[in-house]
Amino acid sequence: MQSADQLASKQLVLLGIGHTNAHIVRQWRMNPISDVQLTCLSDHTVATYSGMLPAVLAGQLSEQDMQIDLVRLCASAGARLITEQVTGIDPEAKRIEFATRPPISFDVLSVGVGSVPSVQGVEIDSTAPLLKIKPMQSFLQRLNEHVSRLQQIATDSTVRIVIAGSGVAGTEVAFCLPGWLKRNSIEQFDIRIVTGSQRVLNGVTSSLRRRVERALTDRAVTISLNERITHVEPEHVQSLSGAVYEADLVIWATGASPPPLLSQLGLPTDDRGFLLTDETLQSTAAGGVFAVGDSGTVNGTCLPKAGVYAVRQGPALWENIQRSIDCRALKPWVPQSSFMKLLNTGADSAIGEWKGLSFEGSWVLRLKDHIDRRFMRMYQTEGMAQSGHVMQCRGCGCKIAGDILDDALSELTSKPETPPLDDAALIETGAGTVVASTDFFSAPLNDLYLTGRIAALHSASDIVASGANVSAALANVVAPEGDPRAQGEGIRDLLAGAQLEFEAMGGRIAGGHTIVGARWEIGFAVIGTPVGRAVVEKGNLKPGDHLVLTKPLGVGVLLAAHMRSQCAAGHFETMIESMLHRQHRCAGVAAELGITAGTDVTGFGLIGHLNEMLEASGVSAALNLSQIPLLPGAAETFQAGIESTLAPANRRLESLADVGEGIRRQPAWQALFDPQTCGGLLLGIADDRLEEARAALETADIYCFAQVGRVHEQGEQRLIIES
Repeated sequence: MQSADQLASKQLVLLGIGHTNAHIVRQWRMNPISDVQLTCLSDHTVATYSGMLPAVLAGQLSEQDMQIDLVRLCASAGARLITEQVTGIDPEAKRIEFATRPPISFDVLSVGVGSVPSVQGVEIDSTAPLLKIKPMQSFLQRLNEHVSRLQQIATDSTVRIVIAGSGVAGTEVAFCLPGWLKRNSIEQFDIRIVTGSQRVLNGVTSSLRRRVERALTDRAVTISLNERITHVEPEHVQSLSGAVYEADLVIWATGASPPPLLSQLGLPTDDRGFLLTDETLQSTAAGGVFAVGDSGTVNGTCLPKAGVYAVRQGPALWENIQRSIDCRALKPWVPQSSFMKLLNTGADSAIGEWKGLSFEGSWVLRLKDHIDRRFMRMYQTEGMAQSGHVMQCRGCGCKIAGDILDDALSELTSKPETPPLDDAALIETGAGTVVASTDFFSAPLNDLYLTGRIAALHSASDIVASGANVSAALANVVAPEGDPRAQGEGIRDLLAGAQLEFEAMGGRIAGGHTIVGARWEIGFAVIGTPVGRAVVEKGNLKPGDHLVLTKPLGVGVLLAAHMRSQCAAGHFETMIESMLHRQHRCAGVAAELGITAGTDVTGFGLIGHLNEMLEASGVSAALNLSQIPLLPGAAETFQAGIESTLAPANRRLESLADVGEGIRRQPAWQALFDPQTCGGLLLGIADDRLEEARAALETADIYCFAQVGRVHEQGEQRLIIES
């Protein structure tokens, strides 16, 4: 049986996680295919179910209700999630190309990147207040940006809104947008649907259309038919007939057109630009490449681009992916002949149609809500089931406990002829002084390119904290057993990501070593040169110094949550942003201002690394818990009882401070023991240089400047906690 870390010989890649591809991830969670790695490519860390957007606008649901958290979903499925821009594919070589990272290989690829509203033949002024309904993931954010501007208009006059398009999307937005506007204090508004069609909702029965038209009239929505918009200007739109409609906001909800990416894939398309497939959903020219949902068109059909077809394609795609991997004949997908249509009217009712029969009422809204919620429950994971076994954390959370390390080194360091050991060692050479350090860890993420970037920054952290510039690095990489191609691509991704960061710091990878082991591990021995005459050291704290932290805490607990598929997408994004924030320019600031006391906050947590400074300097300190910055989501994760596997060992230092049980329950107290991967710097800055240092470090683009405590003369208690 293949182990969890053994490298698979085949690669399944999902490009876009819409309705169809999301079904594949769900099936994978329940029954992964042996010897296959699943990779998901998405522009966003969340996917949005468009069918629930009207309910969110109307205030019937929250934004989270319509979102699939791809970070948690992929983590629960053991899938790799990559959110970088795809620029094309090579169908012959079976490679996917990216704008900023090495390509990845695939054996089977499913393209499901959806569609975008068509703007063909429309001239759009760059300053026009245009809001396209897609990408749906960012629609509400973009709407809020427009609403803040509309709120100023609403104080003087009625807000004029034009909705381009009279399909289901445009119609439901017209019904439900008033609720959003009123909740944002915009009471006076006019909504007009402008469409090039002869009627609203082409393709539905006259009975359904009459109900919808009556409901639009009841809600004072104006409809302008046979008016195809050709110009969108800053204060109005103009149609082909020459009619002009004033607009403070234009919401673009026209028919579907292909996203630009589809034209870059080198695959056959239909006359509109969507990928052309046969009845098995496979590209007509590329074996092992499928196109699903709005992205594909089955040759010889003229089905509308509707989400219900994408949902029904899921089981057929899952079957054919397995058949493709096993080199078996594929099965055709048979689209349903009809489907239920349900439109949210924004009040307490909905309008529907099924097999020619139309209906409306509050019960229809309840039915729609039931169907939508049932669909979303399949993808909104609450995390993996917990067992008695605690998974060892990766990243800096897999570090050996501090007391074990101290015991192991005690005999060696007790010898008089042995110089003191430090994270970054000063080495005198014939050419001068160099600073050397080494660090490595088990890969905390499935994305090895991202892991390589993190490993480079983490390994260089001791050099930067010493007030030195990075010049060179030697890599150490452990690759799991398994497929040689996967080993090679993994090593390439790790080193490519690391090289990006080392070059940004002014250094380079000069060499290294690789072996085969139990799981992916990476680290670097890093060489640097001091920027100033005085090296920044742990033992240089002085009474009166301010303790300044340059990054928030919480990486360890969030990585632990991510391993349990319980780190929300937004929290994951800010954690990655913090880890990837470079700090190498701080070395120059330290030299310029004469800052000589500092360290980096990594595996032993803030309290562990602060204790090292206090011991080496012979001083005490007071920490203000209210000033400890935490990453978004860290507090909630601590309160949920999650922690890094290294945190209990770090808590050996709890005795440094005498605190009550109330303080011990505070997330900021728990964060003191949280191991940090790519953590911030902890600097001791003299009182008379504090503001100058703040300005200089902010110019050097540090993540934050948090005054977390103050250094005192050595007292009976090494650490005092102030809440």
